[in-house]
Amino acid sequence: MDKAGDYLDKVLKPVSRAVNSVGTGILMLMVVLMGVNVGLRYLFERPIPGTVELEEFMLAVLVFFGVAYTAVQKGHVRIDLVVSRFPQPVQAVVNSITSLFSLGLCFLIVWRSVVLAQTNWHYGATSVILHVPLFPFMFVIAFGSALLCLVLLAEFLHSVAQVARSGQWLSFGGGLLLVLLLLGAVVWLQPSAQAMAFIGFGVLLLFLAFGMYIAFAMALVGFLGMSYISGVGAGLHLMGAVPYATAASYSLCVVPFFVLMGHVCSIAGISRDLYSTAYKWLGQLRGGLAMATIGGCAGFAAVSGDSMGTAAVMGAAAIPEMRRYNYSPQLATGCVAAGGTLGILIPPSMGFIFYAIITEESIAALFIAGILPGLLLTALFMLIIYIQVRYNPKMAPPGPRTNFKDKLISLKGTWGMIVLFMLVIGGIYFGIFTPTEAGAVGACGALLIALFNKQLSWQKLTAALLETGRTVAMLFILLIGAWILGYFLAGSKAPFQISDFISGLPLPRYVLLMLILLIYVFLGCVMNILPAMIVTLPIFFPTVLALGFNPIWFGVIMVIIQEMGLITPPVAMNVFVIKGVAKDVPIDTIFRGIAPFFLAMAVCAVILTVFPQIALFLPSMME
Repeated sequence: MDKAGDYLDKVLKPVSRAVNSVGTGILMLMVVLMGVNVGLRYLFERPIPGTVELEEFMLAVLVFFGVAYTAVQKGHVRIDLVVSRFPQPVQAVVNSITSLFSLGLCFLIVWRSVVLAQTNWHYGATSVILHVPLFPFMFVIAFGSALLCLVLLAEFLHSVAQVARSGQWLSFGGGLLLVLLLLGAVVWLQPSAQAMAFIGFGVLLLFLAFGMYIAFAMALVGFLGMSYISGVGAGLHLMGAVPYATAASYSLCVVPFFVLMGHVCSIAGISRDLYSTAYKWLGQLRGGLAMATIGGCAGFAAVSGDSMGTAAVMGAAAIPEMRRYNYSPQLATGCVAAGGTLGILIPPSMGFIFYAIITEESIAALFIAGILPGLLLTALFMLIIYIQVRYNPKMAPPGPRTNFKDKLISLKGTWGMIVLFMLVIGGIYFGIFTPTEAGAVGACGALLIALFNKQLSWQKLTAALLETGRTVAMLFILLIGAWILGYFLAGSKAPFQISDFISGLPLPRYVLLMLILLIYVFLGCVMNILPAMIVTLPIFFPTVLALGFNPIWFGVIMVIIQEMGLITPPVAMNVFVIKGVAKDVPIDTIFRGIAPFFLAMAVCAVILTVFPQIALFLPSMME
């Protein structure tokens, strides 16, 4: 079986990369089409007819041409915190069972996508404006999912081969039978739809603890739950309809555009220039290099929208400099890990985008709402650095002085960030274009800046596109799983019952809010907070509204909680990113370094709770 898995790996690696390359090439067409359409509409009031439909079709191709490559690159999100502690033979058994369920689920998506395509072919279904047949793009969903099935099959074969080598066939069969018996027992007990929702959530947590891909675990529970409460036909319908509806959604085009913009900004040298400018202005202060790092992170966050990417690129630039001037490894690594979290608070922000998608709030309003809180948190981070070095000067010696003339000259390094930020956020704020259009315009702008800076080689562009395709596929698979799960939860009515129960408790609403946020902080300790938010927001968001809190303000608070999760052990993604940059620094040193910044985030959340207008003032000016 190992040989069969190795053969599949050998074939699938180049094939999935080539297919993903085609998808990312289409992404470039999406960017150009959207940019040209915005220009023609704004300058001549002559937009290209059918742009929305074309973007939807190309997005579907981009997403499902990338899902197999993402799986090959181990890019789909999973939690191995529990299963990794098992002995190797037990891990092989657990991985075999979860891989088998994932493979079966993926096969269902292929089957139902083919059925959906054939149905649309039979009835001659076309798009509304351009009258383009829909069935070819549904076959694209089936093709991409089939390729993903082969990758999952290879994973299953490798796991089963490990089971065979360790002689754990009885454990594998017994474990699989136990899972099936438990599912059968649930059906035999005939719980109500509401009870089934709670049981489903427990099963989901079990699958996640055993290391199943988060997206597949959500989709599997959603499929089984919907099949129970509404019939197998309803569950099968979701497996065909949701992948296409999610991947061919114009409002979600904003995701690949901003992801591409962030990756292109990384290769354009913007992060290096921002850090150099902040270094010249603040470097001579005690702790100034750490403050400059926070400033550089804030600047790069304004054009990237990604936390781990911000931490990675700023860490590579800043940590060697801080080491050269004998900064404490604790402060040096801690400030970069924490500063990187600004990537999902200062717009454009993937955290805000996904919050808006799940809650159906305005992406534009959330982007604008994040500006002042982002500046506030940046200032709090710098204050934390000042307090630390004031009481322990050995942590950060002063750096070299820079004369005022050189400081002014260094400001030219910020032009790329300023242009992009004003182009994207200014365009949204003044209503020149929508957030989706802003993403495409920003990606075009980033490409032009990289070209102007002579940083846009074919090799770098290819790498940025491939990485964009991988990231986009991972995010969309999570969304598809979340939507399937969401349909089941909505059908069960359980989220609304939970909302009524919590909002009816005889406690002040701020105490109830604190309890909800503490749940998210805990979830951030054990899993990536983005999928945690995707899973739980449909449950808690109605409660927040029932308690009378502003949904835009709560979105800002949620993103700050996401930031906490990125630096909270044991699953602290930004800490692991910095560990990869500073390999010789013990991870417990990094965790000690981020502790004061975690406190700053908590203080920021409290300030925003006491003074919500800090977040709501700028969005109110848009109305």
